[in-house]
Amino acid sequence: MSLDVSVGPDRAAAPAPRWRRRLWRAVTVVFALVVAVAVGRALAGQDWSVVAVLLGRRDGVEIGLLLAGAVAAATVGPLLGMLSWRAILLELGPPVSRTRVLRVFFVGFLAKYVPGKVPGVVAALKVATANGVTLPRMLVSGTLSTLLVHLTGLTVGLLTGARVLGDRAVWLALPAVPLVVAVCWPAGLGHVTRLVLRLLRRPEPARSVSGRAVRVAVAWQTLSWLVSGLHLWLLAVAMGAAPVPALALCVGAFGLATVVGVLAVVVPDGLGVREAVLSGALALVLPVPSAVAVAVASRLVTTVGEVVLGGAALAVVELVHRRSSASDAALPKEMNGAQVDRT
Repeated sequence: MSLDVSVGPDRAAAPAPRWRRRLWRAVTVVFALVVAVAVGRALAGQDWSVVAVLLGRRDGVEIGLLLAGAVAAATVGPLLGMLSWRAILLELGPPVSRTRVLRVFFVGFLAKYVPGKVPGVVAALKVATANGVTLPRMLVSGTLSTLLVHLTGLTVGLLTGARVLGDRAVWLALPAVPLVVAVCWPAGLGHVTRLVLRLLRRPEPARSVSGRAVRVAVAWQTLSWLVSGLHLWLLAVAMGAAPVPALALCVGAFGLATVVGVLAVVVPDGLGVREAVLSGALALVLPVPSAVAVAVASRLVTTVGEVVLGGAALAVVELVHRRSSASDAALPKEMNGAQVDRT
């Protein structure tokens, strides 16, 4: 069974004029500086005082290990989410190299910190087209991935919903229904995607996404939520929560709170909404002041994890890309030299 939501062929662009390449390099440098400043402001705007609160709870080495583990979980989680998005993207058109896929993803990943959102989105789309991914392909993969992120996040929230919401937790089972339908009947996502593209007045896709790709994407995204939620558990343990009872509660609460925060579009980045949901859940295993401190620390840790992941990944990817480009450029010269020697 396949999901008929793919895009048309990605055409190779003709070499751009020299002035356009120079202009693009200048824009890239400016964008990188803007992102660096925006990320710096985001980090500076975090409440770092919660680190002192955590350090005052236990032995410094023990707290340091728990904090390092929390940052590691917050770093690996989004990387697994990238694999979910990649599973869909690669089904929607011609093959794209791993390096180019990573460039597209992590530029968009860090672009969300750019004030105003629109410049970041435009830059991410420009990078995508420059790396062989067409706009319709980005729209389809982005739409499907966002839908799966929300559905899997709310479904993982079932781990904590019963304890937080009681009988009302039955409403959290509703997102699991379309998720099961998406896994069993991927063509249903195709209808949703075509509707979105029609509303955006974008061309409809021509290739299809297999049911296997949808199931792989769901599996990676679910694993992403489970791993990301471990950072909240480690922070709760650092504040004195009992490890076993807090595990499922924290993992589920993070997925639930993050999606609820994103859906609260009137609040930037779900600020306050996410912390309120987390505090309510954590209050079941911690005193209220400690629960609030962990909720605030979660925002700090996830921001640091994203910055570490995005910055390191882009640095490595650009280094690999430059070396690959240099090797490709040197190859014709070596071939020409060999021809001269033979003559």
